[in-house]
Amino acid sequence: PGYVKDDFYKYVQAESARRDDRPYIENKSKFVLCKASSGHKHALEEVFSDPDIMSQITETKVAKEVGVLNKFMRMIYICPEKAFYGFKHVSKANEELAIESLMVTDELFRSSDIKTRKSYVSLVESVRENGGQVYILSSMHESGKQLQQVSGVAAILRYPLPDLDEESEDEESDSDESDHEKTEAELHAEPLADDLQNMGF
Repeated sequence: PGYVKDDFYKYVQAESARRDDRPYIENKSKFVLCKASSGHKHALEEVFSDPDIMSQITETKVAKEVGVLNKFMRMIYICPEKAFYGFKHVSKANEELAIESLMVTDELFRSSDIKTRKSYVSLVESVRENGGQVYILSSMHESGKQLQQVSGVAAILRYPLPDLDEESEDEESDSDESDHEKTEAELHAEPLADDLQNMGF
């Protein structure tokens, strides 16, 4: 916030020159100075929502992650049959070779629980083998925290799978007959209002 970014940038420049820090000197053109309302982590969401900033960092890892997460959120509104989250639904979409982009938090991908870790590593490897893009989002970053609020795994599909929820409902019919009374749209949309609110959309 304020002139803190400018003062810190000048300090880093001076220190790198004094120490002859070659990696910094060679990459100083990649630094981008951004305005923010505060110095807390939540201000990153504010920075990454600025089109001017995003246009300057389009090729960075974090920009690609933020971009694909935003695309997923838009897809929920535009074509929910192409945007799924939760391990069960995403796995079924992968079985159909339908995943274009897969997002997983690092907490799940590197889980201390062996069974959980193996499940997500297997999912990631399978999606990559089938030509999908995989994004491992850091739980320390705002985009990773947002993804964590909707189960920690989500996918954008190559084509709609409108019958996916119906298949899940059929499989669970023996344990809960009340699910038969819900329509596909209701099953998919029920948690969205709360999830979107939690993610700041």
